[in-house]
Amino acid sequence: MKKQDIIILTSIIVALITIRVIFNIPNFNPIGAIALMGGVLFQKRSTAFLITLGALFLGDFMLGLSSPTYMKYMFSTTFLFVYISFIFILILGMALKNRASLLSVIAGSILSAIIFFLITNAGSWLTLDYSKSFSGLMSSYAAGIPFFRATLVSQLLISVGIYVLYNLATQRKTSVA
Repeated sequence: MKKQDIIILTSIIVALITIRVIFNIPNFNPIGAIALMGGVLFQKRSTAFLITLGALFLGDFMLGLSSPTYMKYMFSTTFLFVYISFIFILILGMALKNRASLLSVIAGSILSAIIFFLITNAGSWLTLDYSKSFSGLMSSYAAGIPFFRATLVSQLLISVGIYVLYNLATQRKTSVA
């Protein structure tokens, strides 16, 4: 990956984090897409982890500066489960790297939304006032269903947008299949 390509991709990520901070719409944001596409597009694993997770943390920190409630969230166990889901999504992106196409990005986006849903709601079950039983876990998942659609739609739209924009900016040929 050329230095110029890293700068382009990092710029896209920073722009999306800035948009997230300015327009903080719950569950409709670029964070999952950034994790997925960071894994897909950065060639080196260390660069993918450093830039992607660093940018996500920077965005969370900026939101924390604007809200004491958000700052409290940043140091909670819920925050930990959110970042665990990002790491899994980043690894999924790395697995898709060698066969990146529009279809694999769409499939990866759907799977990313599911990974985020499963991990973060399991985290809620473990850390909040749900009964620590299978029934409590299912209650936690049921409580998360209303938020899943926004997560899925934003994941799909923004991941495809990053893929197409990056390929246009770097003059790569966008593969459909």
